Amino acid sequence: MFLPLGLVLILALLWSIYWFVASGVAQDRFSKERTALAAQGMTLACSGESWAGYPFHFEFTCNSPVLTYGSRVEVRFSRLLLVALAYAPSQVAALIDGPTSVTAPGFAPMSIAHQRALAAVTFGANGQFSISAELPAASVPGLGEAAKLLLFTKPSSGGGTDIAMQGTDITYQPRDRPAIHIDDGTMQGTLQADQSFKLDRFELHQGQLAYWGSGTLALDAQHRLSGQVDTETNDAKAMLSIAGPQLGLSDSKLASLRTMLGLLGNDAKAPIIAKDGVLFLGPFQIAVLKPLY
Repeated sequence: MFLPLGLVLILALLWSIYWFVASGVAQDRFSKERTALAAQGMTLACSGESWAGYPFHFEFTCNSPVLTYGSRVEVRFSRLLLVALAYAPSQVAALIDGPTSVTAPGFAPMSIAHQRALAAVTFGANGQFSISAELPAASVPGLGEAAKLLLFTKPSSGGGTDIAMQGTDITYQPRDRPAIHIDDGTMQGTLQADQSFKLDRFELHQGQLAYWGSGTLALDAQHRLSGQVDTETNDAKAMLSIAGPQLGLSDSKLASLRTMLGLLGNDAKAPIIAKDGVLFLGPFQIAVLKPLY
């Protein structure tokens, strides 16, 4: 009669012993990783932190977290919660409460309003990791907003990192220019071992209009964007009516661009080239590029 109850109590006792031992190991590993990152210039500071999660989770709570990189870039959240299952500690979920603020040299401080962001990190046996993250209802004053942003990364076979991004219901609001609305957009590429980015494909949609392309991007010696992306569209006139007000071209250059696209037909191809600090759309200069840092 008491045997089943006794077995349950014994299992509960064994599990409790496992949880407390494993929790201590997890806290020690977290402390070592935190120290290793600090040695590389990345620190995490909390106004208050605690561990919990018994009996099935390991939970680390950080209130008012401040993530600093190299004493230059600073990211602040309202609250950070890290959760790992006690029986699968190699998978960690991070829950981030907004708003999020970012400050970096050479850039105006940025405040991002968003609902709770969720990121899942899976660690491999060789120390590499994969990330999937979701940022809902993101909004940046003076820049734009998006209903949802998704990010996925995984180690690539060539030693780099495969990256995929997806966004829905995106509005880009540049200063002193008309807003651009995008129904959805996707991007896939690889951050390679030499720090260049191989853009396999990006694609943007607004109703029936589609805009896509691929190429390779990197940073030059002055940390300016450099490279080429070959782009295409299924409706050149509709694309130019949206992009024209954003390009800052003179009336004569805009007329020349319309003529060039008209000769190419409704479907058009045009390379976007970043070279020597200047951004070109085909043969037309459209912007001067500043160092990213």
